Amino acid sequence: MAILVMSDTHGLVREVQQVVGRHKVDKILHCGDFCVDHQREPFSQMILVRGNCDTTKAVPSEEQTRWKDLNILQTHGHLYGVKSSLLRLTYRAEETGANIVVFGHSHIPVCGVVRDVLFLNPGSLQMPRGFDVPTYAVLEQDGTTEKTVEVTVSYYDYQGNSVSSLGGSYSLRR
Repeated sequence: MAILVMSDTHGLVREVQQVVGRHKVDKILHCGDFCVDHQREPFSQMILVRGNCDTTKAVPSEEQTRWKDLNILQTHGHLYGVKSSLLRLTYRAEETGANIVVFGHSHIPVCGVVRDVLFLNPGSLQMPRGFDVPTYAVLEQDGTTEKTVEVTVSYYDYQGNSVSSLGGSYSLRR
C-alpha cells in the first residue's frame, strides 16, 4: 500500500474528501494549514500537524510515524524556516533519525534527497506556488536492502491526474 501526503488545504473539505476517496492507502499525512475542525471527516482519519494558520492546540506541531522501513518526520515547516532553507529541518531529521521528512508551508512541491533523507513537500491543494496546478503526493516503499530503502513518490493534481514532472524513485538510508 502507500501513504497519501497533502498540505495547505486552507479550509477545503469537498476537494480533500475527493482526494482521500481516490486512493487506497495505509495512512494519510496532512502537513498543516488544514484550517477546519480537526475532528471533522475526513481530517479525523489523518495524522495531522498544526500549521501557522491552524488554531487548535489539540494537534501537535510535529509527528513521527514509523511505516514499514520508513521513519517519517512530519511538520508544517514554519517553525524550521523552510521558505528560506531546509538546513534546520535537515538537522531535525538527523536528531530524530528520520529517513523521510514531509512538510508544507511554502505551497511549493519539492521532492529530493539530502544526506540520504527524502524531503517531500506535496504542494498545496488550495493555493499552489511555484507550480501551475494544486498538488498532493503518494509515497510507496518499493524495496529494501541491508542499508537502504527504495521509495517512489508520485504527484497528482487536484483532479487525480499524474504530474510526471514531479516525484520519482529514491534510495534512502535505512
